[in-house]
Amino acid sequence: MGDRDLFGEISGRLTGLLQSGGAAAGDLRGKIEQQLRDGVAELSAINREEFDAQARALERAEERIRALEETVAALEQRIAQADEPSAKQ
Repeated sequence: MGDRDLFGEISGRLTGLLQSGGAAAGDLRGKIEQQLRDGVAELSAINREEFDAQARALERAEERIRALEETVAALEQRIAQADEPSAKQ
């Protein structure tokens, strides 16, 4: 269900509860929908496409971190091996 459908359903139910008639109900419904949209916009919510893009970026960053951790571990091992002959002397 899209945001527009959700806002429409909520505002429809609210105006139905108020049992206003005619143009007043339509006007009230429009105002309720606008208030709902404004409220959701203030939540700083992102859409699914933005979420998926951020998830992919995070996945790439995690892969890069794993690769860097492996590189650091290999370098530490090389340093440790290089230090072994020095310690024996």
